Amino acid sequence: MAPWTFLITLALTLYMVGMIWSMQVLEYPLFAYVGRAEFPAYHARHNRALPLLVILPSLLALLSAVLVIWSLPAGVPLWGALVVVGIDVAVVISTAVGQAPLHAKLDREGQSAAVVSRLVRSNWIRTVLWTVNALLLLGLGAAALLPVK
Repeated sequence: MAPWTFLITLALTLYMVGMIWSMQVLEYPLFAYVGRAEFPAYHARHNRALPLLVILPSLLALLSAVLVIWSLPAGVPLWGALVVVGIDVAVVISTAVGQAPLHAKLDREGQSAAVVSRLVRSNWIRTVLWTVNALLLLGLGAAALLPVK
């Protein structure tokens, strides 16, 4: 099972990298272009898609990363698995204290250029964290598959 948990973690992390970059450079900036009257429905539709497309894969990535610690594949160092879990936890914390409150504010108050701007800026934290995690997992996987002779 060890290699499977690692591969599942890698796959979920790569999925989340694509998702977060799409949000960062496409979706969140477009919030500013939605009219005030249309924004509540637009944002509600955005929020309805989050559980399946973002929240579930993100939590599954964290869970699978934790499982990697207990089923460490040959060639993958424990420190690497621990760092991956740490980064996943940092993503969850950033979401809970940074981006989720901004989405809640948009739900309560409607479209706001200032709030959208803060959302785009603060989301760079998650974008960088997911990207670093993917690069780390790819590096760990490559090192495990291609050991130095």
